[in-house]
Amino acid sequence: MYLLLLSTSFVKAQCDIYKSEINEVAIYMTTISQLVDSVRTTAEEAAFGANTVLARSNAKKVEILIGKALSSAEDAVYMASESQYNSEKCGLTDVKSYTIDAESNTINAHEYISEAYINAKKALSAKNLGDISYYMRKYQANSKKAQQAALDASYAAELAHRSCTHM
Repeated sequence: MYLLLLSTSFVKAQCDIYKSEINEVAIYMTTISQLVDSVRTTAEEAAFGANTVLARSNAKKVEILIGKALSSAEDAVYMASESQYNSEKCGLTDVKSYTIDAESNTINAHEYISEAYINAKKALSAKNLGDISYYMRKYQANSKKAQQAALDASYAAELAHRSCTHM
């Protein structure tokens, strides 16, 4: 009887750790989506504006905020990996499946946001308006993909969290 109670307590503790980790993944991914969304207009002004000084200024704003999103993405990849490892201990098939989806989408979001950040930096250092516009349009394409991957990861993380039913 004591062994059964101890085993149940251990599984609950593992599930609590897992739930905490997967919840952090969802928070990081939501933050990335919000950061990308918050600079959408600024990025558009940099990509399609007619003034070099204003376009460079807007590119700088984008670069700063997307740098924060990249930092969140790096943390999220680590946390998704940890939660994927701990989902194995949970033992529930749905939890494992949703966690794998969350981890995969987190990695994708990181790759896209990394590319977006590189393009924002290139736009910032560009010498002329045409190059600023070019790199900011590339930024926009990557940031849109990053935002979708972040939303998909957040959704999968929420499903994984809710599927872990150990009390």
